[in-house]
Amino acid sequence: MTIYIESFLLQNVLINFCLLRLVFVSLKSKTNLFRLICASIIGAGFSVISAIFLSNQIILNILKFCCAIVILLIAFKQTKKQFIISLILLFLYTYALGGAMMNLTSTNYYTSFGVVSTSKFSLELITVIAIAITYLYELIAKHISIKLKTNNLIYPITLYAKNKKINLQAYLDTGNLLNYNGAPVIIIDIQSYLKLFDKNLIDYYLSKDDEIIANTVNGSDNLKLFKIDKIEIRVNKERKTFLNHYIAVSPNKFKNSNYQALLSPLNL
Repeated sequence: MTIYIESFLLQNVLINFCLLRLVFVSLKSKTNLFRLICASIIGAGFSVISAIFLSNQIILNILKFCCAIVILLIAFKQTKKQFIISLILLFLYTYALGGAMMNLTSTNYYTSFGVVSTSKFSLELITVIAIAITYLYELIAKHISIKLKTNNLIYPITLYAKNKKINLQAYLDTGNLLNYNGAPVIIIDIQSYLKLFDKNLIDYYLSKDDEIIANTVNGSDNLKLFKIDKIEIRVNKERKTFLNHYIAVSPNKFKNSNYQALLSPLNL
């Protein structure tokens, strides 16, 4: 079988870059695109030199290990502990990606430096898709991380007014120190208010209730102020009850659809 050095080099650069991207997404070590590309090229150079000049398996394995150390040192700025974890992950991802490649191939050829595979799919295309998946995974991981942090600050609450009650999800806004005569104020969206008091928008805007100026994550506005009979806040397995509590109504819907109210830290 004829192997062109240009193809072999390009494939190794792409594979190395994919592996380093996987390590980066896993650990978020300090790096940049230039360092990753340089490390990938140098790692590919090791592969070419070994494939041409070396055949002894012991020396090859030692060279592979040294190559892994060199490309990690070039690619990332890490502590010793982070480096050891990166090295372990690099080998794990190498074998995992190698197994995936072999499953997509039709013929495997064993060379002095490893396995060369042929497939009805372009190996370059497969590695480019794998790299694209690492970027997609990074975006998804960021989104999930933000969601998890946000969800930790969401508490179920129940509002009581006359003979009606409504269950809401409330976000603990640490910047919401809104208070009226020293009492904390919870902000709810207008749809929840209309449902709780069984009113329409015309009744809301025509009402002559007190107003309060609020500066929260939802913006700054003059909000109408109301007093309701009771509020229950569930914190873990504990229920906190507040009688004759003040609520302010936001005329705008909250940007995050996971919650319909803003809690004050003073309530917790």
